[in-house]
Amino acid sequence: MKNAIEEEKVVMTADEASFIDRFVAEHCRPHAVVMAERLGKFVAERQMALFAADDGPAFALAAGPAAKTPAAVKAPDEAVTFVFASEGEEDAPEAWRAELMVPPGATTETPLALKVRGRDVTGVFTLSGMALPLVDGAAEIPFGMFLAGIKDTDVSLRRPGGGTVKGKLLFF
Repeated sequence: MKNAIEEEKVVMTADEASFIDRFVAEHCRPHAVVMAERLGKFVAERQMALFAADDGPAFALAAGPAAKTPAAVKAPDEAVTFVFASEGEEDAPEAWRAELMVPPGATTETPLALKVRGRDVTGVFTLSGMALPLVDGAAEIPFGMFLAGIKDTDVSLRRPGGGTVKGKLLFF
């Protein structure tokens, strides 16, 4: 005895195939994008765990003895603004200027607003070892992540098409 699937072959109509293609394009994201977001979230959570007030993460991120984490990280009682600018001439077409303000009493979880100004400020801004995608010239970075990579001196703006313009800290 044959089962029902073997007896009758189901053929999809062109309208059904079109509907499925349209639905997938509108409601489904590519696997690579989803996995990149999940990996980014995991990395951010692990990095933030290094600054937690407890005894540290539940598991080691690398072989070796666990380092003691600071009890609590807290910003000064007044706002601090970090200003970064592209290297080279200020009036160059690729020039940019960025400001990152740490609000009074910020904790490791406090999101810091990054504002980038200049011509065509789209792309990815690199700060504190983090690649921050810019949306309308703005991005956010948690205070703890900023502190974790504070010794990384690479500051740059990578525009669509691959052009990267390096920068430096002006003052804070």
